[in-house]
Amino acid sequence: MKIAQTKPLAFLLLLLLSLGLYLAAGAQQPPPSEQRQGPIRPKQQQQAEEPYALRVDVPLVNVDVTVVDRKGNIIPGLRREHFRVYLDGEEQEVVAFAPSEALLTTVLLVEANPGLGRFLYDNLDAAYLFLNQMRKDDWVALISYDMKSRIITDFTHDRRDVIQGLRSLQYGGGFREANMYDALADTLDRLKDVEGKRSIVLIGTGLDTFSKLTWSKIRKITREHRTTVYGIGMTWLIQLYYDRLEAYGYRTSIARMDLNVAQAQMRDLAEQTGGRAYFPRFQAELPGVYQTIGAMLRNQYTLAFHPRNFKPDGKYHKIEIKLVGPDGKALAVVNEKGKKVKYKIHARRGYYAPAA
Repeated sequence: MKIAQTKPLAFLLLLLLSLGLYLAAGAQQPPPSEQRQGPIRPKQQQQAEEPYALRVDVPLVNVDVTVVDRKGNIIPGLRREHFRVYLDGEEQEVVAFAPSEALLTTVLLVEANPGLGRFLYDNLDAAYLFLNQMRKDDWVALISYDMKSRIITDFTHDRRDVIQGLRSLQYGGGFREANMYDALADTLDRLKDVEGKRSIVLIGTGLDTFSKLTWSKIRKITREHRTTVYGIGMTWLIQLYYDRLEAYGYRTSIARMDLNVAQAQMRDLAEQTGGRAYFPRFQAELPGVYQTIGAMLRNQYTLAFHPRNFKPDGKYHKIEIKLVGPDGKALAVVNEKGKKVKYKIHARRGYYAPAA
């Protein structure tokens, strides 16, 4: 008799407990407004490893490679057997190879310095040619920077949104400071969870005034990310200005030295990631620069290897890519007239091994 009376009470307690667990699970889910938008995909939750399991996983290192001639023209038709990969001087086995067909995720990172004036207008006007090379499923965003970076156009498939954002920048505005290091680090952090091919087109003087980060720190951050950086240095107009000052008897040697350092740093950041920096001397060169960048992004090969003798030391390890022919010597490339063509290989210079 007593047992029969306790059954409804036990059932009610079980029902309340189940309802509490359901509400608690629902409360842990973030609202839709807090979920990240754009090309960033949520990572799958990894199952916890068994306790006391000692295992060293050898990472898969991916390298995007572009081969161009001295004029920047793409050299097509390369095959897997043409490529050799070296890590710290030791040849590696290429376990995967394919022409890269992944969608592009690109950020135009533009220095919003009002002192650049007309050249900024002409440069961004030429950037439309780059946008015309984007496919309908590619992602592109526009970020400007002076003392801090600002998202002008968030990731979108619609090129018209980016063009509208570029038009709003054509006449400059804001501060004359240019914290390029901080802006580049912020943009790289924004891209870190993006899958596929990631690139930044950095448009500016390369000068940095008040960034919190130092040159050595931003260089390390840039090398840690698998994001290709292309630089377009807007410096020739400033050089012309210095020429005029010197014609009136002013000394500009210190200012010119700062400009040369800025150019060297922009070039180094680009080349470390497998990209390239351009310093056009005339406005008419800009359309060709943007078309070349678009072609390089579209015509890449992706190589992958597992580092031999891998150690989780957290150190930077140098990567070198070479092209070889059937005879094992450097690959000879000829044009339609049978004349040898000099070429250059663009690929990331290394990677940081994960720390134990």
